[in-house]
Amino acid sequence: MISNATNLIAQSENLQNLDISAVRELILSSKDIILTTHKNSDGDGLGSLAGLYWALQTIPTQKVNFMPVDQIPDRYSFLTEKLNLISQISASEKTLLIVLDTNQGELCSPVYDQALSANIPILFIDHHIEHITTSSPKIFRHINKSAASTGEVIYDLILNLDIPLDDTIAEALYASLTFDTQAFKLVKNSSRSHLIASHLADFKINTEKIQRSLFAHWTPLKMNFLAELISTSEYQANNQVVGLYVDLTQLEKYKMSGDDVNDLIDLFTLIPTIKFAYLIRETSPNEYKISFRSTLSNMAYTAAFNLGGGGHAYSSGVWLKNTTLTEVKNKIQAELKLLHLA
Repeated sequence: MISNATNLIAQSENLQNLDISAVRELILSSKDIILTTHKNSDGDGLGSLAGLYWALQTIPTQKVNFMPVDQIPDRYSFLTEKLNLISQISASEKTLLIVLDTNQGELCSPVYDQALSANIPILFIDHHIEHITTSSPKIFRHINKSAASTGEVIYDLILNLDIPLDDTIAEALYASLTFDTQAFKLVKNSSRSHLIASHLADFKINTEKIQRSLFAHWTPLKMNFLAELISTSEYQANNQVVGLYVDLTQLEKYKMSGDDVNDLIDLFTLIPTIKFAYLIRETSPNEYKISFRSTLSNMAYTAAFNLGGGGHAYSSGVWLKNTTLTEVKNKIQAELKLLHLA
């Protein structure tokens, strides 16, 4: 399966990917722009979206709206509270849907489905490895895999659009960079994230407040939940692999949302022996979100890709529906064998 995934990745890189000049023309030729990001939204998706939203608001001839695919977690309210939200696409000849921080349409339902039904152009702006989707003359992509966050891609786009940065745009983009680099720990061995962050920090933004808004959201209940998660964690392959499981009962007991547990898996990668970590979260009966993490290798992405998901090299995931926990665990064990970790 690894060789198959490699072949599919190679195929996906041959699919159409607009350069930044073509993206500029597509945006400027549109008058009604709708922005969205993936379900289970995060700081990169919402930060890059908010930055682009406020930038496009400066163009008098354009109307810009935000159409979320699901509920926005409270910790990101500082990014989205002033955005104009809509719940239905009202298409015209100049309508364009821009999807931030993913290039998988299935992660953006029902917004993506409405756009397909309305036959409007869809532009994916992302920094993740390309995911093969059904080709269409109205589906475009602008993907920069060298960027450590989608916020960096939007930073370049805003400059290419000749739109001056301001405090509001800078705050949103700084949040995007901070979140997806995990406070600049994951910058793809490049100085670019730091250089962009330095430019954004020159504006009147409170970088410490942004970081606390993104990461300082622990509660006594969450601490207790972490203690239970630690006690039920499963190690294998001489402590090179750790597996975690969260069910709906636990989420209710500790008053946790899906967003509240997204960062817990990262703590386990701080164990020096861990090469691969996974967290299975029950989202509804017979539906699971699996998060993968790997240290200094692309094993997280390989496992997610083989199961139909995607993401970063070190941090990826997949949603599995119409299945059982036993089947999910068996699929993960099969991936571990292919990765020589079982």
